[in-house]
Amino acid sequence: MNTFAIVGFGSRGTMFANLIAKDKDSKLVAVAEKFPHNRKNAQEKFGVPQNMCFESAEDFFSAGKVCDAVFICTQDAQHYAHAMKALELGYDICLEKPAAVTIEECEGIRDAANRLGRKVMLTHVLRYSPFYKKIKELIDGGALGKVVTINQTENVAYWHFALSYVRGPWRKMDDSTPTIIAKCCHDLDILGWLTGEKCTAVNSFGGLFYYNEKNAPQKSAKFCVDCDESVKEKCLYNAYKVYPERVKKAVVGGLSEYGDRDIYELLADKKHVWGRCVFRGENDAVDHQVVDMLYESGATAHLTMTAFSERCYRFIKVHGTDGEVYGDMEEGILHYTRFGGEEQLIDVNIGAETELDDGHGGGDYYLYQDFKNYITTNEPSASRTSIDKSIESHLVGFLAEESRKNGGKTMKIE
Repeated sequence: MNTFAIVGFGSRGTMFANLIAKDKDSKLVAVAEKFPHNRKNAQEKFGVPQNMCFESAEDFFSAGKVCDAVFICTQDAQHYAHAMKALELGYDICLEKPAAVTIEECEGIRDAANRLGRKVMLTHVLRYSPFYKKIKELIDGGALGKVVTINQTENVAYWHFALSYVRGPWRKMDDSTPTIIAKCCHDLDILGWLTGEKCTAVNSFGGLFYYNEKNAPQKSAKFCVDCDESVKEKCLYNAYKVYPERVKKAVVGGLSEYGDRDIYELLADKKHVWGRCVFRGENDAVDHQVVDMLYESGATAHLTMTAFSERCYRFIKVHGTDGEVYGDMEEGILHYTRFGGEEQLIDVNIGAETELDDGHGGGDYYLYQDFKNYITTNEPSASRTSIDKSIESHLVGFLAEESRKNGGKTMKIE
């Protein structure tokens, strides 16, 4: 029986708890979570004893080593301290991305894991999605010839960006991580995985284009509750129109920390950011950014992150010397053409065995299974990434941000 603890029992922690609960060979034995209603959920839904539902990560770690491995699902700025303490106690770790908020902290986790001989796996879930696994299979099987360039776009969706990066926990980059790390370290990792090469240079452009005061509508107020009705009616970001329906659909995880509190009451409470005008906040997270990468062979990749889309989805196109493949991950269809031949449609929609619609194309389910195998049998996996490789892709992101802040200066990677 594999025993696990979860530190940070919000939306991601609960997702892992669901996967553990469906696994007859595993058991969730402890959680650390500051919000009482989330601890209650751990007890009532997942059977975690009350004395093993800790009010803080510090209380949990003070209890010593109580299980085989721990999932760390806390806020970005807490990852380093929590990971280092877990490693010192002898835990293997599944660590939510990003690993930490600075490259120095990321390297500190890597070095500690290697020194102590512990297994640390980042949640690079795209590697496990059938969509990206099939693209990797095509590349490695020679179906495209040699990879020349890859274009990847992460379409965040206007409403999701407003929730998480204008009103939410990632709105101020100094309090979390640069947006390109917080939102796109999945993408940076997948580009390195698909090319199979080390990135040698990177540059980047972007900024906060739209969500600032100069774009605030006339007659708008600092909070939606005070906004003129004529503005409320037309505004795409009217909190009273956007969030109540999405809360019902359970797609606004950032509001889960408030438990059963009425959503309308919460939005009217000016102590919280959820009802604040998206054009009159203190946010500085960039709403668009492009990153260009050069790899060892001379192959290139281009990543676009944009807030300005209707849906949350990723789109990729891989250009090889002998063929091309492209697709929308949410649609689950790849369009593959061998040059001179007919286009083939490859269905990579997730199957029923994933048991969850996890928002990552089935990747979370397969990542959990691989983490379990990693800590028990250490069997090799084509999708698994080492902590060393994870930190390599994080470095690309941190240097991309440095480039962005320096007018697109090319940053060399030794």
